Amino acid sequence: MSRQRGYDLIERIGNLLRAEARQAGAEYGLQPVQLQALAYFARANRYSDTPAALTEYLGVTKGTASQTLMVLEGLGLVSKREDKQDRRVTRVQVTAKGHHLLDKLLPCALWRAANAELSAAAAQRIEDELVRLLRVLQQANQS
Repeated sequence: MSRQRGYDLIERIGNLLRAEARQAGAEYGLQPVQLQALAYFARANRYSDTPAALTEYLGVTKGTASQTLMVLEGLGLVSKREDKQDRRVTRVQVTAKGHHLLDKLLPCALWRAANAELSAAAAQRIEDELVRLLRVLQQANQS
């Protein structure tokens, strides 16, 4: 496979999955960025569960991240709390309601259906290679 073809395939897969997630999130009144933020905080740890880390991860402005969090908090999908050791820091946690919604929406139905068509070994090989590709991209990006 040519390097361009691999790029094109990953881009197309990403577009299909984003469109599916956009549609699924819209059914619950969520914009794509809000669903991305919710999924981000579900995976975040004590080093990355802050609005500033979300801003960097999504590549959005502080204002966009702040508005996104306000919507998610208003819907009861996340809760914010002050850091006990540094009161300047706000921590964000996904609520039980947020986790329940993520379980419904992610991975999207399209991904689940496609995965069901693959053998366990094939799915594992793809995952392993995608992890490897991600690491190489992160190293190239110094992130």
